[in-house]
Amino acid sequence: MSRTDEAAPWTPPPPLPPRLHPRALHGSLLWSRPEHAAAREALLAFALGPGPLAVEVGVDHAMCILDHARRFPDTRWLGLELRKRRIAAAAPHAPPNCRLVAGDARAVLPLLPDGVVDRVDVWFPTPATDPRHLLFDAAFVATLARVLRPGGRLTVVSDVAALHAWIADALAAWSPASPPPRGPVLSRRERVCRRDGIPVHLGSWSPPPRDLLSPPVGSDPGAGPPPRRDP
Repeated sequence: MSRTDEAAPWTPPPPLPPRLHPRALHGSLLWSRPEHAAAREALLAFALGPGPLAVEVGVDHAMCILDHARRFPDTRWLGLELRKRRIAAAAPHAPPNCRLVAGDARAVLPLLPDGVVDRVDVWFPTPATDPRHLLFDAAFVATLARVLRPGGRLTVVSDVAALHAWIADALAAWSPASPPPRGPVLSRRERVCRRDGIPVHLGSWSPPPRDLLSPPVGSDPGAGPPPRRDP
C-alpha cells in the first residue's frame, strides 16, 4: 500500500462485526502450528531474559532498532516485521541483545506473559482502509495493555494526522507519558518526512491500571493465540 500523506486525508474503516473479530481474520498460523514450537520457545526465552524488554513493531529496514540495541545494551530489543526479506537482511547485523522476528505483532505479542514488556515503539503504522489490516483495534490495544508493565510506555509515530488522532482515541483510557530515550538514527520514512516537510506526530502513553481493563468484544481468553494470516 502506498503511504498516505497529509494531502490525502485518511478516514478509519468501519469496524469488523464482533463474530469476525478478532480471531477469525487476524494474522498467521505460524505461531500456533506444532512444528513451530521451537520458534515459540526461543521467542519466549528471549522475552523472559534478564533486564528490560523493548518491542519495536514494524522495523522496516531495522535502522532504529539496531541502533537502539547497540546504544542501550542492557535492554533486550524484540523487533517485529511482516516482510520476511527485511528481517533476513537485517538479522545478521543484530547484536546478542536484539532478536528480529518475521511475524505479525497481533500474533506474536499475545504469546507474551503479562507485564513483561517495558516499552513498545510503533513507527509509522500503515493507514489501512481494510479493517482486517488496521493495527490498533480493540484486541491489539488490550494485548498491549496486558503485556506492558505498569508504567511501561507505548510510543506511536505517524505522518498521518487523522490516523494518529484515531489511535489516540483508541488509547483514551491510557495516561499520557513522556517519550522514551532514542538515538539519532531515523527510520527511512522519518527521513523522507523530514526531507519533504511532512509533519510527524508522536505520542507516548502508559497503560491503565489492570483492574480497569476489560476483554475486547469478540475475544475468547481460553482460545489460545489467535490464528493469523501468513505475511
